[in-house]
Formats: sequence, C-alpha cells, structure tokens
Amino acid sequence: MMTNNLGLYVHIPFCERKCNYCDFNSSVSKEGQRSKYLKTLIEEIKRVSLSYKNNNVDSIFIGGGTPSILSVNEITVLVSALKDNFSIENNLEFTIEANPNSIDEEKLKTYLNIGINRISFGAQSFQDKELEILGRIHRAKDIYKVINLSKKVGFKNVSLDLMEGIPLQTMDSFMDSLNKAVELDVNHISVYGLIIEEDTIFYKWYKEGTLSLPSEETERKMYRECKRFLKDNEYFQYEISNFSKKGFESKHNLKYWEGKDYLGLGLGSHSKVNNKRFENVSSYSDYLDLIKNNKSTIINIENLKEQDLINEYIIFGIRKTKGINLLGFKKTFNLDFLKEYSQEIDKNVKNGYIKVNDDYLFLTDLGMDFSNKVELDFYR
Repeated sequence: MMTNNLGLYVHIPFCERKCNYCDFNSSVSKEGQRSKYLKTLIEEIKRVSLSYKNNNVDSIFIGGGTPSILSVNEITVLVSALKDNFSIENNLEFTIEANPNSIDEEKLKTYLNIGINRISFGAQSFQDKELEILGRIHRAKDIYKVINLSKKVGFKNVSLDLMEGIPLQTMDSFMDSLNKAVELDVNHISVYGLIIEEDTIFYKWYKEGTLSLPSEETERKMYRECKRFLKDNEYFQYEISNFSKKGFESKHNLKYWEGKDYLGLGLGSHSKVNNKRFENVSSYSDYLDLIKNNKSTIINIENLKEQDLINEYIIFGIRKTKGINLLGFKKTFNLDFLKEYSQEIDKNVKNGYIKVNDDYLFLTDLGMDFSNKVELDFYR
C-alpha cells in the first residue's frame, strides 16, 4: 500500500559557464566528469530508492546547474533509472530546467517522449546588455527561438525565470522584459530579485564599488509594477515570486511551501522526509568516492521538532498569496494561531503588513515588500 506522496529533485551540477551572480552548487564540467557523475547518480538512485518503495512520486524536478547540457542519450538514461526504481505516478508534473542556448528540437522531442512535460527556461532578461552583465551565454533572440520551438514540438507547460535588480537595469528595461515574456504567452513566470551572494563575481565587484545596482526604491517599484502588470494579463500570483495562468502553478515548488515531503538526489541536494531534513555532500570528489565505497552521502540530518515544523508552516505559508491556513494550522498542531501569535498579528496588522480574512492570514501588497521582516516576527 502506498503511503506518503513524494517529490523528487535531481541535481545536475554542470554549466557551460558560471554566471556572475551564481552561488549554486555548479561548475563548468571537465573532460569525463559528466559521464562519471551520471553513473554515480544512477547508482545513488538505485540504492536510495530501496528506502522509498512505499512512496508514490507525484512530481519530479531536474535542476542545476544546467540540466539541458545533458545529451539526448544522457537524459534518457537518467529518466529511465528514475522510472525503473521509483513508483512514479502516471500524470505527474515532470520539470526540467533549461538554458535557452542549450536546447534544440531533438532534445525537446526527447523530453516529451520520456515523460518530461514541463520546461523552465532561465531567461533572466530580454535585454542583451543585461544578459551580458549577468554573464549569461544566451541572448534575447535565443529565448524567442526556444519558446516558439517548445510550443511547436508540443510542450503545453512552459515557464520563464526573470530577474529584477540587475546592474544597470531600469524600470523601462525591466517592464520591457516582462512585456516580452507575456507576449510569448508562457504559462508561468518567476520573477526573482537579485541577491549579491559571497563567492561570486558580483560580490567582488560590489566590494570594489564597481557594481551599479538599482536603488531599493526602484526595486520595490519594479516589484509592484510587475504584480500589477501580470495581474492585468491574467497571471495569478500564488507565491511572492511566482505567477501563473490558472492551473499552471508549479506543483513541485508548492511542495516546499506547503511543507510536503521531497527527496533530493545528486550532489549537494536537500531533502525533507518524515519530519527530517538532510542533505547530500557538496564536494564532487567526496560524492563519487562515497557512492563507490557503498557509503552514505547524507550529511547534516536534522530531526525537526514541533516548533521547527510550526516555524516552517508559518514562514512558507506566508510566502503564498493565499497565506496561512488557520484551520489547517489548528488541525496540524492543535493550537489556535490567532491566540498563540496575537502580539505578532496585532503589530503587523497595525503596520499594514498582514490581514486576516476567511480563515487565512496573508500578506498585504505592502507586506510583500517587507516579507522577510514579517517572517522574523513570527519565528520562535
């Protein structure tokens, strides 16, 4: 008998070039690295899946890095290993991340043939100057090409990532990128604010004072205009950074925000299963050696206590535009949220950051600008 549903995240840590802002667990692959990694990853899949025979996989997300860097044969072998070793639902959402420059018609057809039914393109911007600053290796024309090609071969669920707060980005250039994404009629748009992370080229430039970033006020205006514009074009905002046409919310990402179980496979991947949070080693050589020697790749196992689960329920719940389900909170933790957090609620209602309505507590438009501050108030 099946027990809990499970989402799978599979990490492909290779890129053609590291972007200037990126601190993800990724690198430019060297000769022979990819084949060694895939062989090791498939061995991990075979081994780890033995512990999840009673779980029904209802979403898969292949991320990176740049998963579309894999050849047709490599992605086919990887997906076959997943299907052979996990109990996979027939109508699951199956996403692959892709860079616009690393996709062709053969790859797209292969994705559909092996069951991948959602593709997420890292566009970031439709301005060539901004793409160059970011260190992207595609240009705007490549985005148009792959979106139209994806639809032509039969993809019915296409997502685009865009960024706000890019160096030298203006309100006009940001809205132009947003408008072009809408004109392409994609099903889902994610809009992320640029964060300057340590160990990136952007961080080095920032420290040197050579990174010309939009002001905080401009970024807030970008976000507000983004929400208004996408709403006017029938994209429903279901999470702080995510907008979709009705019925095209990312089911896999909702697992994270709703506290559901997901299992990470591959280098540096993270998991949350049965109230335990854990991760894989992030060193390429360690990962290969541990699998080769039949040892566990898991590190940092954390048994989540009730307060940890409550904190996650609140912090992830408040990121959704729908907000925190107060009845669901009561049912899950046997606590009255309104009583338990009365001081925090009063403070944030007074500031105009949250509202309570129809058994949900949710961020206002103003609250979305200060979501991190609101989350900290409720964190215990």
